[in-house]
Amino acid sequence: MKKWIRKLHNLITKDINNEKEAKDLAVLLRVLSLIYIAYYIFVALSLTHLYHYGHAFIALICAGLLGGCFVITYDNRTKQARRMFHIVTIVSASYFTLMAGWFMNFQWNILITILIIFYSLELQMSKKIYYMKLLFVLIVALAIFTHMAPTYREGSELFSFFFQTIHVFFYAIMLCIIAYCYCTKFNRAEEKLRQFNKKLIEMASLDALTQLPNRRSMNEHLETLVYDNDRTGKPFCVAIGDVDFFKKINDNYGHDTGDYVLKTLSELFQNIVKGRGKVARWGGEEFLFCFEGMSVQQAYATLEVLRLQIEKYNFQFKEHTLKITMTFGLEEYSQIIGIESTISKADQKLYEGKNSGRNKVVY
Repeated sequence: MKKWIRKLHNLITKDINNEKEAKDLAVLLRVLSLIYIAYYIFVALSLTHLYHYGHAFIALICAGLLGGCFVITYDNRTKQARRMFHIVTIVSASYFTLMAGWFMNFQWNILITILIIFYSLELQMSKKIYYMKLLFVLIVALAIFTHMAPTYREGSELFSFFFQTIHVFFYAIMLCIIAYCYCTKFNRAEEKLRQFNKKLIEMASLDALTQLPNRRSMNEHLETLVYDNDRTGKPFCVAIGDVDFFKKINDNYGHDTGDYVLKTLSELFQNIVKGRGKVARWGGEEFLFCFEGMSVQQAYATLEVLRLQIEKYNFQFKEHTLKITMTFGLEEYSQIIGIESTISKADQKLYEGKNSGRNKVVY
């Protein structure tokens, strides 16, 4: 039994090849078509019980047309299937309402088509509202006509009550299915939007080459550290690092080699600051580090470890083996001078290191 249910599920949810058509609409039409086929077969059997063979035959025709609607959703003709579904449902609902009377509840099938119209994405909202108005007018016209003209319904009151009850269950099932599809579609769209927004935020906060936080992102992070320092006194240090003779690397080996060096350095940076703070690409070959909860002596020791790692590292790009060094300027944050002056002091110490031989940490 589970095997057949799985096969039916795979059949109904089978994707469509046409990218211009929505799979979710095709799946919804397949589910509704199958339910409506069973519904019209039930109507045909009920009418046969009342000896209305002609009306029963019409119900079977409706079931056959909806079977065709089910089939053509697999031929990348979802729009045609939707139109066929609407036509069959609206015409049959009108016909059986006129034949059996208002209180047999055939007319509410028209509301199902309205929900499908609004589910479709290819229709403009103005057209959806226009079709909705037309269908409401049709429902009102059916209500007036069936209350003024005699119907052809025959059968006991018990049979009528039974048929009306079946209709209640049928419409409840249809509404639940459509509501589930609407909810699934909405949740899927919302999740895609959430992922897209997340990607946009990452793009706005990350450097494209190194995938490190960019200057804007680091400034926001520093504002948080300043707030924590003002509130709790938690210390932090700021350092600016610059690649020594980076211009020569680009001039002698090309910008691809320079990009490789920056990306490799970024990996080394992330390993050393993990759990200790944050590093961002500050501009060009400059990087800004913040070490959280550390005194300047502790941050200096950490940067010395990083400086030695870089000095010993073999940067291998294609046929080139490079030796790289970096110079760092380090400063502890002070509430008296503020964050901008702290960064400026770290920058001054960086240039002191550049002017005094490079490949060192100055604090």
